[in-house]
Amino acid sequence: MIAQFGQRLNLPTQYALTCLFVLPCFALRLQWPWHSFSFFLFAPAVLLAAALFGRGPAILATALSSVLAVFFWLEPIYTFRMSSQQLPPMVLYALVCAGIVGFCEWSRAALNQDRRAALAEQRAQSGARLDGIDFWRGLVLCTIFVNHVPGNILEAITHRNFGVSDSAEAFVFLSGASLALAYGHRFHAGERTGVLLALLRRVLKLYGVHVALSFAAIAIFSAGALAWHKPELLKGLGLDLYVADAPTCLIGILSLGHQLGYFNILPLYLVLILAVPLLLWLAQIDVAVMLVVSALVYAVARSFGWNLPNWPGQGGWFLNPLTWQFVMAIGIAAGLALRRTGSVPIQPTLVAVALTVVILGFLISPSGPGAVRNWIGVHGHLDVNKSSLGLTRLTHFLALAYLIYASGLTRLCRRLPVFAPLSTIGRHGLLIFALLSLLSAVGQVLSSTVRTGRLFDVVFLGGGLVLIWGAAHLADAARPLRPRRRVGGIVPAGAR
Repeated sequence: MIAQFGQRLNLPTQYALTCLFVLPCFALRLQWPWHSFSFFLFAPAVLLAAALFGRGPAILATALSSVLAVFFWLEPIYTFRMSSQQLPPMVLYALVCAGIVGFCEWSRAALNQDRRAALAEQRAQSGARLDGIDFWRGLVLCTIFVNHVPGNILEAITHRNFGVSDSAEAFVFLSGASLALAYGHRFHAGERTGVLLALLRRVLKLYGVHVALSFAAIAIFSAGALAWHKPELLKGLGLDLYVADAPTCLIGILSLGHQLGYFNILPLYLVLILAVPLLLWLAQIDVAVMLVVSALVYAVARSFGWNLPNWPGQGGWFLNPLTWQFVMAIGIAAGLALRRTGSVPIQPTLVAVALTVVILGFLISPSGPGAVRNWIGVHGHLDVNKSSLGLTRLTHFLALAYLIYASGLTRLCRRLPVFAPLSTIGRHGLLIFALLSLLSAVGQVLSSTVRTGRLFDVVFLGGGLVLIWGAAHLADAARPLRPRRRVGGIVPAGAR
């Protein structure tokens, strides 16, 4: 009701009241000598403006509070000059305000119109086609969140400890399958331009999100280093370049040549999407031709050490797009099979081979039987390099994916209470990946400063997962409804 009252006011009144909201925060800031919180004590004004009036007044509150904080409390006071140490808290404050605005916009959209019934009907029609893929993507995203806060107790139960592959392969593979389902049937002469433009828009969005996340990571780790007087927080993950030469670091991030640790998946995905039109064009000729060409690029890149270059550092990208494109191509082939025939062929011989590979992967995994692992003594000689997508990693992942599909495990998972929440998370991959990246950065800072043990792990990771699901649920409610077609009139068993 209060939000509806705020929306009825005219624009001048809304902006005038927004300025008044800032005044109590200004008065409160005068009482507290907390220089580290000069920006964040104005956050209530931004929240109130966003909740009552929307995006425009919230932006005004953000700008006005930033100007007041810089002018009155940041040294040298009564000027607008800022040092490089004072910039990260301001960036972090802007990101927090952007998150507040986004949360309020989603909440307003969800409250203004009850879409649950319509969403349920829509997903009942398209769920058999996509909910399995969404479920596994949601599980992969949650696993990435857990693994990106190193040393926690939940990390030991993620699937990378029971084999030689991890979530990165699943993320790229599922992306390829989803792109094939979304655009494979449209990639013909009449609609090819539209597909290219859609993919280009996605690439631009990914680029913007990656740059924003990288700047946010710098702000988060810098704020942690300043708040807890721990400069070592800025010595890893590529942050040392920011300390040594901030302008060069920022240019490196903008050019994708410098990628921070744990923030290097989106650049890979961005480049792989640029390759999707070529892969779809080859698939129109023959899917086998696409896979052969992709395999040749993989083999040549590994043989000659080809990779995209880092800058200003040495070497190449941590995740080599020239090799990882092979996983994308295999995912596209699987998605095209689901669209055309409704299923991927299941051969008993291939199932037996896949089962054997998965069992061997478990035996030599970190959580496998130690005596057997030592007796085999081959793990150190296997091709498990993640950067170049080692052949052993690729083989293990494909075997695991094929075994999961052939066993119908997804159909069994539909009975579990976590299926719907994970599917909701999986429907909003980019949003959730951005959120979990920020949460994992906060978790890494807290792990190095205030971590108290298992209780912290459970509370932080559990709260983070709940927050991720809440954001996905709000995004679901705020998403505009669009009719979705089935795959050629067939409901595939693609997410068995």
